[in-house]
Amino acid sequence: MADLVKRAARQAIAVAARATRLWPPAPRGCGLVLRYHRIGDCGLGVPADEFDAQLGFLAARARVMTAGQMAAAVAAGEPLPPNAVAITFDDGYEDNASRALPLLQRHGLRATFFVTTGWIGTEKVLWWDRLHDYIRQALAARARPLDFEGLPPSMAEALAMANLLSPADAARLEHALVAALRGIPLTPEETDTLVERVAAALGADVAEPEPYRPMSWGQVRALRDAGMEIGSHTVSHARLASVPPERAFEELEQSKQALERELGASPSLVACPGGECNQDVVDLVQEAGYTAAFTTESGPVRPGDDVFRLRRVGVWAGGYAGAFRRFSAPVFALQLGRLARRPTADGKAKAKDA
Repeated sequence: MADLVKRAARQAIAVAARATRLWPPAPRGCGLVLRYHRIGDCGLGVPADEFDAQLGFLAARARVMTAGQMAAAVAAGEPLPPNAVAITFDDGYEDNASRALPLLQRHGLRATFFVTTGWIGTEKVLWWDRLHDYIRQALAARARPLDFEGLPPSMAEALAMANLLSPADAARLEHALVAALRGIPLTPEETDTLVERVAAALGADVAEPEPYRPMSWGQVRALRDAGMEIGSHTVSHARLASVPPERAFEELEQSKQALERELGASPSLVACPGGECNQDVVDLVQEAGYTAAFTTESGPVRPGDDVFRLRRVGVWAGGYAGAFRRFSAPVFALQLGRLARRPTADGKAKAKDA
């Protein structure tokens, strides 16, 4: 009951703010870059009906730009238009083309798609999706994890404490393992090896690629032909600050070359996997010929920001519910405005992903 009252109060505040137009999606002088991954009922996905409603709000209340347009304005020191918002997608999942694109076209909006070039058109399942699949297999079999040899202590400890009796238990284990993997500087190949060791400990089989498949190059070209912007997300989703500099540069350069070969134009933007974008990475990004880079640090974009460390705001399913646990456009607007205003110690805005 208390939770219902809280949600109802939040929705009432959001409706009032929207009605008076005193709480715009982004305060004057700021912009927001929204970060999506998938459209659909899946772990990283926003359901299509929610995404449709979000786009409807943005089309009516925001000035939707591409990420490249926003980065160019920041680089030139130009003021951003009122309520500037950019829509971005990471990785290159198939539903970006089959589900996101038709909805963007319906609302007359453009978006920027950062694609992992070595994954496009393959049957490979990315490591976090394989981990998700392996844990769900173990949950269905009510299996207890066995044989933790060869795993880092943080991962072995998470598996040793696992009690896979409910979806909530599975979600906790998945969260712990993902956090452990992201806390270790690894190459993509090393990450894959550890994920397969987890599969062995869980007694899991091969992950089914169909739910997790990427776009084809034909679909990436279709996005481009529809007026969407295409950027790099490296070749193999390598965390650029966690691999040797030579490998990081290859990931940036070869991804750029693949996009130029397949699309006929060289990309100017890159989204750093995992948000890793320290000064060494910035130097490599510039050396590879990119003009802007985006991180996963949450908060607004402002004139004067470092164009190679631009923030984005993660958008997730269920984070914008009204009184009755359904998506609420006013609450969505209120949350975006909150993320664009939260101060940090250095005077800039920062917030957790929604």
